[in-house]
Amino acid sequence: MGSVHAGSAKSSGTMKSSHDQKQVEVMLLMDKIYDINLSTSAYNVEAEIILSWNDPKLVDIVKREYGETTITKDKLKDFFNKNWHPEFVVSNELSPRTTDFQTLKVYDDGTLEIFEKFITKIAIDADIHEYPFGTLDLVLDISAFTHEAHEMHLEPIYFELGHGYKNEEVIKGPWTLSKKYFEVKDDHRLSTHEAIFSHNKFHFVLKHDFIDSLQKIILPIGAVILFSSFINFFASLKFGPNADWRIGGQLTLILTIFALKFSIADQIPVTHYLNFIDELFLIAIIVVGLNLLSGVFINNMYQQKPDGAAATVEVTIRILQPIITFALLGWAIYSTFYAWEGAAAGH
Repeated sequence: MGSVHAGSAKSSGTMKSSHDQKQVEVMLLMDKIYDINLSTSAYNVEAEIILSWNDPKLVDIVKREYGETTITKDKLKDFFNKNWHPEFVVSNELSPRTTDFQTLKVYDDGTLEIFEKFITKIAIDADIHEYPFGTLDLVLDISAFTHEAHEMHLEPIYFELGHGYKNEEVIKGPWTLSKKYFEVKDDHRLSTHEAIFSHNKFHFVLKHDFIDSLQKIILPIGAVILFSSFINFFASLKFGPNADWRIGGQLTLILTIFALKFSIADQIPVTHYLNFIDELFLIAIIVVGLNLLSGVFINNMYQQKPDGAAATVEVTIRILQPIITFALLGWAIYSTFYAWEGAAAGH
C-alpha cells in the first residue's frame, strides 16, 4: 500500500478513550474506481485497507505461536479463529466483497496491523439534478461487523486515492475527483435495530468531464434540434417534392433521438424527477415531433386546397417553432440551475 504502514497509525492522537473499547485505526487507499453506472446506481471499487490496534500480549502470542512477524493464509485463519481481531463489512455494498489477500503484521511496540486488498460493488445515490453537470458523491461505508460500538471504535487516520504514481488513473471513465473526505459515526446496520456499530464513511466527490458531455450528449441533441428546425424552415411544403424527404427526415431524426438515448442509457441517472439531460431529450422530442406532425398536417392541407390556408399555417408554424424551442430551453436551464437550487436552499 505504498506509504501506508504502522508509522502512520502511531501518529494519530484523535482516538476516543474507553476502558473496554478497542481503538482501531483505519487506513484506506482506493486503487481503482470503475464501471460507474448511473442507470443501475452502482460502481465497482478496488481498495486496500489497514486495521491497526495495540495489544502487546497478542503480539507476543503471534511471535510465540507462529514464529513470524507477518502471517498469511492458513496461519492467519488460525489466528482469526483463536483471537480477538477487528472485523468489518462494507455496509452499502451490493454483494459480498471479494478479498484478494490478507496479512497480519506485528511490531515490537505492541501494534498489530491487518492488511486486506478487496474488490466490491457499491450502491450509488445518483441524485444529480444538473447531470451531465453537477457532482456525484460516492461513498464507501466501512462498518464494524461482530463488535458493537462499545466494544470497538473505528478511527480513520488515512484516506487517499492512488499511490501517487505519475499518470496513475484511479478513476476510470469520464470523471474527475472534486474532493474527498470522511465521516466518523456510530449507527445501526440494516441487520439490527438495537445494536450500534462504529462506521467510517469515506466520500469521494466526482464531477463529470465537460468535454465528454459535450461530445456525447449536448452536441448530438443540439444537432438534431438544429437539423429539424432547418428542414422545417427552408423546405416549404408548397413544393410537392419536398414533402417526402421533409416528413421522412423528421421521422428519421426522432428515431435518432431514441437511438441516442438508448446508446447512453447507462450514463444517465435514474431519478424520480427530470434531470437536465432528461429535459434536453424531452425538448428534442417535442421540437422534432412538432415539426413532424405539423409537416404531415400542412402537407395534407396543400393536397386538399393548394390555394387555401396552408401557406398561412406553414408560415405561422415556421415562426412559432423557434420561439417554442428557445422557451423550452429557457425552462430547462431555469428549472435546473436556478429554481432547483433555490428550492434546495429553502430546505
